[in-house]
Amino acid sequence: MTSPVVFWLGWFLFAVWCVFTLPIVPFLATQWLRRRTDPLLARGRDAWPSVTVIVAARDEAAKIEESLRSLLASDYPRMQLIAVDDRSNDATGSIMDRVAVDDERLRIVHVRELPAGWLGKCHAMHLAAQQANGDFMLFTDGDILHAPDTLRRTVAYMEEHRVDHLCLFADFIPGGYWENALNAFFAFVFFAATKPWLVSTRMKFAYVGVGAFNLVRTTAYQAIGGHVPIRLDILDDVKLGKLVKDHGYQQAVLMSGDLLRVKWQASLMGSIRGLEKNAFAGAEYSLTRLALATGGVTFLVFAPYVFAILAPGNSRWGFVAALLTLHATYGLIGWCWNVGFRITLGLPVATLLLLWSFWRSAVIVLRQGGVRWRDTFYPLDSLRENLYR
Repeated sequence: MTSPVVFWLGWFLFAVWCVFTLPIVPFLATQWLRRRTDPLLARGRDAWPSVTVIVAARDEAAKIEESLRSLLASDYPRMQLIAVDDRSNDATGSIMDRVAVDDERLRIVHVRELPAGWLGKCHAMHLAAQQANGDFMLFTDGDILHAPDTLRRTVAYMEEHRVDHLCLFADFIPGGYWENALNAFFAFVFFAATKPWLVSTRMKFAYVGVGAFNLVRTTAYQAIGGHVPIRLDILDDVKLGKLVKDHGYQQAVLMSGDLLRVKWQASLMGSIRGLEKNAFAGAEYSLTRLALATGGVTFLVFAPYVFAILAPGNSRWGFVAALLTLHATYGLIGWCWNVGFRITLGLPVATLLLLWSFWRSAVIVLRQGGVRWRDTFYPLDSLRENLYR
């Protein structure tokens, strides 16, 4: 016998997942860098605006040389590259110096001390930005691999579409199955939360920033106060996007395809540890927010499984439809991020892994009374006080 309450609950969950997931499909299908920019790519050297690329790195000896050399292989005609060694304890600084010997476009800044009231990365990017002379500034991480034509295509896109801030979602370099599943589910949740398909609109709640690739007009960056307003915000990349949107500048976000690649962490446990700094910050250091988010995600993801099996008669079909929508979208994200559609089978486990990562982050931060990241401690009171909302 069909229960009306259970019947309508199933179709309610289906509707919720449609609202969250269906806009992702056209975004993934249409938001690759368009080849319409090709006429702009033929312009002469002097017609291109200048770009300063800023790479802030701490203890990235394993990846920094490959990342810097990928940038130096760029075909962009007017590029300045500033790499900041942020108090590294490994060979990061010496590797930067060695790479700089081979190319005069690369300038190295060594940070020895962190002033009070700053996050290390924000301070490093702030210092580099003060030395930048480009019309655009690209903030990128020390583990990102850039294709030679990335800058030309992205700058051309920004000029054609009159964009002030452009973010790219980098392709994942695949790892193990569960590492891929967790990373793809994190991307899935990030999509649902930030709604990138609305970022180009004037809606203030729809904003995004991506540590792998934040390309911003220098005039806009200076007008929003640079990194000063977010100097103690752990989510500096995302909050840079919020600053841009709050000040009324035009923003866009695109899938990079093969223009940008990253191997985020070396293993599943590495991915979980990688969320240690940012996860609780995403809930604004609030256990209430985290508990509500956990309850919502748990219900939305796992209720369809339970009721698809236990619901009587035709009551189960709404739950089945919700599951099909959920798995299809998650699999599509995995496929688009180069980790394969088959990760969709791991969705329930990936959900639990992500929730565990967030609660692990909360427990560690609360137990320590702050965030300890790469040998620097940031007190929780200061982080809460300086959140950019």
